[in-house]
Amino acid sequence: MDKLLFKRILVSALTILALIYVAYLFISANFDMYPTENAVQTTVTNKIFTNAFIIRDENVIENNTSGVLSYSCDEGEEVKAGGEIAKIYETEDDALAQTSAAALEKQKNALENLQKNKSVNTVGIDTINNSIHNNLITYIDDINNGELNSALSDSYNLLSSINQRQIYTGKYKNFNSEISSLQSQIDSLRNSSGESIGTIKTDKAGYFSEYCDGYENIIKYSDVDRIKLSDFKNVKKSEVTDNIAGKIISSLNWYVACRVSADEATELSLWDGNVTILFSDAATDNVPASIYRIHQETPDSDALVILECDYMDEGLIEARQEPVEIGLGTYTGLRISKRAIHDDYVTKTTYDENDNKHTEKKKVQGVYVLYGSEVQFKQISILYAEDDYVICDTTPDEDELFNGETVSLYDKVILKGDDLYDGKVIE
Repeated sequence: MDKLLFKRILVSALTILALIYVAYLFISANFDMYPTENAVQTTVTNKIFTNAFIIRDENVIENNTSGVLSYSCDEGEEVKAGGEIAKIYETEDDALAQTSAAALEKQKNALENLQKNKSVNTVGIDTINNSIHNNLITYIDDINNGELNSALSDSYNLLSSINQRQIYTGKYKNFNSEISSLQSQIDSLRNSSGESIGTIKTDKAGYFSEYCDGYENIIKYSDVDRIKLSDFKNVKKSEVTDNIAGKIISSLNWYVACRVSADEATELSLWDGNVTILFSDAATDNVPASIYRIHQETPDSDALVILECDYMDEGLIEARQEPVEIGLGTYTGLRISKRAIHDDYVTKTTYDENDNKHTEKKKVQGVYVLYGSEVQFKQISILYAEDDYVICDTTPDEDELFNGETVSLYDKVILKGDDLYDGKVIE
């Protein structure tokens, strides 16, 4: 009797488990018919990928004196009209010795100024520590970006901050011995080498670069309002001869010329804000720019877009031709697959002054969202669209939403399914 009862209980339990399993399979199959994707926040930039040709107001400096050049200013340094850009020496040893002496002179002057001002210095230790930290970060960034001239200048600033801390904390009372040692090295270098036999000066003010690539003035800076795409077909660089000492970039404003498609030209012409340019090699950060000119021969042809920039650094001053990304705007919102977008009706309920209820329906663009087992339709406000997804505003203006509701972060958006409607229950 006990065995029979046990068998009945076992059969009943197995039957219940089988029914639960069948129900689970049915429900799972039902939900699999309505796959979902969470609405997650994403930031995207609308970009145009193209190649750039950089146009600057460049003035080549020639040197017709024989000898070895030792540059007096750094790459990208601002120079006044009539300013010296280089000294000329008879031999390379003379140039190296005098250049080393000039670098040591800078170190000596920095120590002398630090020592002279220590008695009236009101800077606190926190400020000094922050200066060390900032100079170190700047130095590392310039090393990573390949801006070696800037890194050298940064190293002097870092050393000065460290020396300032040593004076402040009392580790050193003065730098007399260091100053004396530097002066001895300077005297030794200068006494053992020849003086300069000449100098090279510039008759124009601007930013100096010793690098010339042969494309200087191939596309004239003064022609930026007239150039066309066809002007770039036969652009060839000229020979950089041995008597070229460098160049002066006279204007802070410079231009980036790019070929874009007809659709991209339309997009740029409708864009009412500034843009950014990300260079593949010349800079690690986006460079701000404005749309200066768009020239198109016919509405369906490729166009020439000219972007104007006024930011300059060591890397950009040597750039000429390279791939770029033009950024037209950055959008932050909820990423929604285009497969999930439908047109359906939403209802708005209002009450008049007599507390009478009024309902109004309107067909809008939106998505179906799954809450538990219930389907709800929510209107969306699209900020930006790509081929397979859109970015939706999480807080659109009230007048953009018919009933004031829109998709929310982490909503389970239904990607596909048959007979979807607001209020449907998926069992």
